[in-house]
Amino acid sequence: MPTQALTLLNNDFILIQSKFLAERVVKEAGSSPAEQIKQMYRITLSREPTRVEMDLNLAFLQKQRVYALAHGSASEEAAALAALTDFAQVMLDSNEFVYIG
Repeated sequence: MPTQALTLLNNDFILIQSKFLAERVVKEAGSSPAEQIKQMYRITLSREPTRVEMDLNLAFLQKQRVYALAHGSASEEAAALAALTDFAQVMLDSNEFVYIG
């Protein structure tokens, strides 16, 4: 449902949970973006990312880090967490996470 996707995208609860999830991933996977992506997939989708998903998500994290640095993140570490939080939000709003097949 489009309204469900918009609710998940803009919901404060989901934004907070995304940050908690990103912090958990950093604790479990360390600072490697590739390992973070793998751990995020394990937690949210119970599977490994495909090679294509890995490449797309590595590019996404890089773009989001650059954006965060340009828009107020005080450090590279803060920018990396902001990017990972954005990625967590995407994963929590994905059809594969939301709908049980």
